[in-house]
Amino acid sequence: MIGWMVVAAVLLGMSIGRAADKDETTLTAQVSSAEHETEEGYFSLGPDTTVLAKPGTDLQRFLARQKGRRIRITLTLVGGEQLSRLER
Repeated sequence: MIGWMVVAAVLLGMSIGRAADKDETTLTAQVSSAEHETEEGYFSLGPDTTVLAKPGTDLQRFLARQKGRRIRITLTLVGGEQLSRLER
């Protein structure tokens, strides 16, 4: 019995470690925004997070539809190590 519990704990630990090696985070929060903020693309996700979405984009339209609801957002690093790029 103890052997099976050790095996289960090891497998659980490996799965948690595997999930942590991805460059992503997930948060669940309630979307809120005043009317003029919605038009400008400013949205509050809970008490600590503010998102700025470019007006007219799919993200801005999605967040505008979700005002007052709790949503789950997953942020994922795309493109590997390159965090920003300037083009001239």
